[in-house]
Amino acid sequence: MPDRLDPARVRALAERLVAVPSVSPDPAGESACADALLEALPAGLESGTWALPDGRRTIWALLRGRSPRTVLLLGHLDTVGVGEYAALGAEEGERIAFAPEALRSRLLVAGRGHPSPLVRGDVDEESRNPATWLFGRGALDMKAGLAAGVAALEDLASRRDALEGSVLFVACPDEENASAGITAALPELLRLRDRAGLQMIGALNLDFGGEPVAWSGVVGKTRVGLWVLGDPTHASDPFGGVDAAQLAAEIVARATRGGELVDRCDDRAGVPATVLRLRDLKDRYDAQTSLEAVVELNVLTFARSLGGTVEAVRDVAARSLAHLAWSMIELSNLTRHHLARDLRTDAPDRVLTWPELLGRAGKGPDFDPLEGAAIAVEDSRGATLERVRRLAREAELRGPAVVIYVLPPWYPAAAPGDGPLPRAAREVLAREGIDMRPYYPHISDASYLAWRAEPVSSLAPLIPALGREYHLPAEEARALDLDVVNLGPWGRDAHGLYERVHAPYAFDTLPRLIAEVVRRTVEP
Repeated sequence: MPDRLDPARVRALAERLVAVPSVSPDPAGESACADALLEALPAGLESGTWALPDGRRTIWALLRGRSPRTVLLLGHLDTVGVGEYAALGAEEGERIAFAPEALRSRLLVAGRGHPSPLVRGDVDEESRNPATWLFGRGALDMKAGLAAGVAALEDLASRRDALEGSVLFVACPDEENASAGITAALPELLRLRDRAGLQMIGALNLDFGGEPVAWSGVVGKTRVGLWVLGDPTHASDPFGGVDAAQLAAEIVARATRGGELVDRCDDRAGVPATVLRLRDLKDRYDAQTSLEAVVELNVLTFARSLGGTVEAVRDVAARSLAHLAWSMIELSNLTRHHLARDLRTDAPDRVLTWPELLGRAGKGPDFDPLEGAAIAVEDSRGATLERVRRLAREAELRGPAVVIYVLPPWYPAAAPGDGPLPRAAREVLAREGIDMRPYYPHISDASYLAWRAEPVSSLAPLIPALGREYHLPAEEARALDLDVVNLGPWGRDAHGLYERVHAPYAFDTLPRLIAEVVRRTVEP
């Protein structure tokens, strides 16, 4: 009988999964990756799929042990895009991202002159010790984790007579886009739990890290939108108005370089906000400064409320508007040009939240500017922006002004737990000298496995798409209420050209750790 935890077998599965392009959202690619995973599952398990409306599928497999005590193994099978790989000049173009061996050869040459000492060092190590790293899109995030999970499931299945509890393996599409896979799967997961009589006691998330550690709990994410309304002027008279693009840039600089949006928990500080979108909304060239611009910020949180996050962003926007006014005053004095206005005294009044904009327009909280409108928008985020623009016109809002709102997807933070899974993981990992830290630091589907955040009723006023194009699975997540531990591969440059996973840990150490944590957790 082959060793189910043979590192070569685990690596081979990871390479097969990387070779399947599954850039989200892509029904064909993600479905092909789901098929590859289904084929790799051990024989004799209950298994199936849960489909999204576009045909993409979440796959599941249930290994029954002696009792209904069940650990969920969770992963995602999609990846981000691969456009940057075209710069390598390979015959395959950007699709070399899905060919680990060909990509390795290219990166070993390109990486020697890379400005990052980590890239240079890892490329040198791979040259001296081949198979130390596996390169490729999704190798780290997170197909190596899926391969390790399947290997652990195989090992547990080979000794099922001695397994005290049960294991449910679930792999979702769309995590990199809007987490549509996990949010659609939650009701099905609850039905399977009840039908199979499972007692769910925790979830091991198999996603990546930047070092060989585990985490209990997971950070939350708020995608904050800021619609910036300027007061256009001729491009040769920058002091005659307010450029929306310039104000948007001020907001981005303060939001990403200052500490106002960094959340803290005890002695732990989160990361600064990052920018997911920054652009003006001009649809043609002319010699006029921008009337409108849009900013979307990625803000990670531990325990700060959504309202608290929005207020922190409001302060950033108000300070940015005041700083822009001060800077233009200084510049006008220096260049001896007339400045049309001084906004320093009324900056806070020019920054509104979505509920405040409704109030200024004389509308109630249930008013939808798009109701009955025959318009085409690309998604819930596009619909939200169009709502803001239409309501601002109804409110007769004049620039400069900023409207703050929250966009899908929203991820609740899950605080570290102290149930059977975190306790077992801590014991197993301590024997291996591996730390378990609070709050997995990356955006993850695991956020939806429990709902310990504020009620949806307090979120709804700030998320215009909620209850319209967008649904939050709060009741389903509350019904699951699982402690989450993230135990996955480690590597570097997730979502980057040099994305790579540390092979000895991912394909040898990790599957054994997953299997042992599961065995220890389901013990009575």
